[in-house]
Amino acid sequence: MGLFFLRMETDIAIIGGGPAGYVAAIRASQLGAKVILVEKGEIGGTCLNRGCIPTKSLLESAKRYNMLSDAGKFGLNVENFSFDYIKIQKRKNQIVTRLVKGIEFLLKNNSVQIVRGTGSFIDSHTISVKTQDETYTIITKKTIIATGSKSSSVPIPGIQGVKVLNSNELLMLDRIPDSILIIGGGIIGDEFASIFNSFGCKVTIVEMLSHLIPMEDREISIELEAAFKRMGIKVYTNSKVTGISDAENGEKVVKFLDHEGVEQIIRSEYVLVSVGRTSVIEDLNLDVLESLDYGRGITVNYKMETTIPDIYAIGDVIQGVPSPMLAYTASQEGEIAVENALGNNMEMKYHGIPSAIFTFPEVASAGLTEDKAKETHEVLVGKFPFQGNGRAIIAGENRGFVKVILDKKTTEILGVHIIGPHATELIAEASLAVTNRLHAKSIIKTAHGHPVLYESIKEAVLDALGRAIHK
Repeated sequence: MGLFFLRMETDIAIIGGGPAGYVAAIRASQLGAKVILVEKGEIGGTCLNRGCIPTKSLLESAKRYNMLSDAGKFGLNVENFSFDYIKIQKRKNQIVTRLVKGIEFLLKNNSVQIVRGTGSFIDSHTISVKTQDETYTIITKKTIIATGSKSSSVPIPGIQGVKVLNSNELLMLDRIPDSILIIGGGIIGDEFASIFNSFGCKVTIVEMLSHLIPMEDREISIELEAAFKRMGIKVYTNSKVTGISDAENGEKVVKFLDHEGVEQIIRSEYVLVSVGRTSVIEDLNLDVLESLDYGRGITVNYKMETTIPDIYAIGDVIQGVPSPMLAYTASQEGEIAVENALGNNMEMKYHGIPSAIFTFPEVASAGLTEDKAKETHEVLVGKFPFQGNGRAIIAGENRGFVKVILDKKTTEILGVHIIGPHATELIAEASLAVTNRLHAKSIIKTAHGHPVLYESIKEAVLDALGRAIHK
């Protein structure tokens, strides 16, 4: 069948239908713009289809399985329980499908036109979209690039072999392997470590840097490593993988240099490569935009403007601003881009964006780490352990702590770091405080419930001032 060429016009064209693009599309429509959303794959992007949502579904199943294992501590007799990973995967897929349909409904309800195909630039106001049977030419007043990212790789001999998987491929397994070695101790690797360890898989993590989740506060990273080791997860930091090969029995043989430079050899059924993500820009034909500044990503300012008028970029595809490659950050960037594209004047604020890591135990943070804060401030540091929190003790989850960093002169809340039960929910109060540059008194004078976990945030702030009540 030959190609058909169709011409379309719009106020805003958005390339990419992930959490950056679809949110931008809806907001643009709310502001009265005619919107075309170009997406070559699934609406919802990596986060919904191959990232945040499916992994959290697996983590929830793992968490509940762990609860059954611990039921005896609560006086409950639970026997002969087991898991069915096929059913766990089925539930995950049903959740993803439901949410994708929900987003498609929202787009339709907001009169966003979806064109399914690969978008590329002809010039700064013209986009070509190729599908299997048709080519669309879109004439647009404004364009927002939201093409996202993909899993990175590293030049390790044997990394292209069978049973060496990226996170997308690991999500598709229909059973829990006997063992897995994870290259990379960041968010993705550590969350998968929590999942697979819970279901009885022997897990090893090899991380090149000095700590797991190296972007987090050092004390938090050390606590997570200790927790992993208690659960039987082997952790090698300051270690570099040098090669992957096959054993006669089908296992993978992974060689790496440990923190002392000594070669170690570990066998595992599978290897997960989890060494970060890289921007997707190769199909955009950016070379036709002669004055566009881009490298590994597309350079933007805090208004999400590129170096070419009327072209914006958001989400994992950008560089030049401290965007942390998080879905919810991308969504907010989408709203900022649309506001500016339609004549408003808004800037993206990054300093209070929360980090939410769904490991066992959970980790969350907002603002500066202690080391980073000390580069520009005199600081006060306060900590409160969950072993002093009644709700955590009742729940049987009293390991971990809340840590706060205050400016010594003003008591502005510069950073909050949590490891422990429901950390990813507790961080909301902290993110609000850091984003709005609140001072210690704002937390102290706010009544906190009891017995609740978030009392620990107030106690940590009080501790920084030398007046904790329960420590």
